[in-house]
Amino acid sequence: MSEKLIITQCLAAWEQRIAQATKLFDSLSDWAMDEEIAPGRNKVVYVIGHLLAVHDRMVEALELGKRSHADLDHLFIDAQQPNAVYPETGWLKESWDKLHQFLNEKFNKMTVEDWLSRHTYVTAEEFATQPERNKLNLLISRTNHLSSHNGQLLLVKK
Repeated sequence: MSEKLIITQCLAAWEQRIAQATKLFDSLSDWAMDEEIAPGRNKVVYVIGHLLAVHDRMVEALELGKRSHADLDHLFIDAQQPNAVYPETGWLKESWDKLHQFLNEKFNKMTVEDWLSRHTYVTAEEFATQPERNKLNLLISRTNHLSSHNGQLLLVKK
């Protein structure tokens, strides 16, 4: 199996999970955004914002440009804050769509060599001994992370 085919399969899995998350977000009513996924657990709006912030970090990690939403890290990368004031759901959804359109355009221009190169979360020294810690690996880990949160959101869907 060629490296290009493997990368194509990974991108297809990413795009499927993004489409699934987008469909879930769009299917939830505004009242559901403030619901806890389970008692004492994350709220839906937090999960959406968290995924947006994590995926925004991919822009720099994969050397695709500057992040658009670094200001969300304090709200959505750290643990959920009980009294936090979150951005409006409409804005989060719009930002989600724009970010993933940007990422997909960039991803489709990346070469096999790009995908197999080091991402910025790993040092050159680490990468020399662990070449599997490449940009494709980061995409795979973010796809798995998204799948986990998609499963959480299914618990809220009514």
